[in-house]
Formats: sequence, C-alpha cells, structure tokens
Amino acid sequence: MNDILDDELNSVFVTPSRQFKGEELATYTEGSRLLMMQVRAESDSPMFFVWSFLYLHIQIKKNRKEAIRLAWDKDSFREKIMEWADTMSEADRDNATAMVGQILEEAGKGQVTSLSVGPPGKE
Repeated sequence: MNDILDDELNSVFVTPSRQFKGEELATYTEGSRLLMMQVRAESDSPMFFVWSFLYLHIQIKKNRKEAIRLAWDKDSFREKIMEWADTMSEADRDNATAMVGQILEEAGKGQVTSLSVGPPGKE
C-alpha cells in the first residue's frame, strides 16, 4: 500500500524533462504560471495560449532573466510568438496542444479541493 501511495506522490511532484521540437522546456511552476498571467490577455485564443505556454517555458529554460524581461514587454512577446508559430506545422500544433494539456493536467493532480463539512451528524 505504501508503495502505491509513494508512486502517486512522486508522480505528482517529480516531473519528467520535456522537449518540444528539440527544445527543452522549463518545469511548470508557480513562477512560470505568474509569467503566463503577465503575458496573457482575455482575448487570447486557446491556441495562442498553447503556443505562448510552450514558447515561454522554452525561453525560461534558456535564460530565465531574459524570459522575465520579455514577459513585461507584451508587444515584443506577441511578435516573438507569431514568428515562432509561423515555423510550425499542423502536426506541431496537435502535439503542442496535447503536451500543454498533459502538463496542466499533471499540475492539477497536486491541487487539493476543500470540502465544506457541517456539524457532526449532519451531512
């Protein structure tokens, strides 16, 4: 039983190294989530979010300080995303969508949902 629990806990906290088209991605963390919030706009399409997510995590892995600076210059960030996305194919788009979905799903495993419990005897 402890082995099963240990395996589940380890799978939540230890993330495998990931690459997209030969570029290594930084691990998705609270810090990278904050940067994603910095570059995000309400009008962004889901696909723009996917490309932004991957591009930003590649940049964080390459040079964290430069990625942070770029995140505060939304226009430059968006230009870089468009240039980068222009080099992608339909298969790349499908792979990117699946990868980001998997990363976010794995990150969600570590979240806890709080339940409201009434007084003893009342459910």
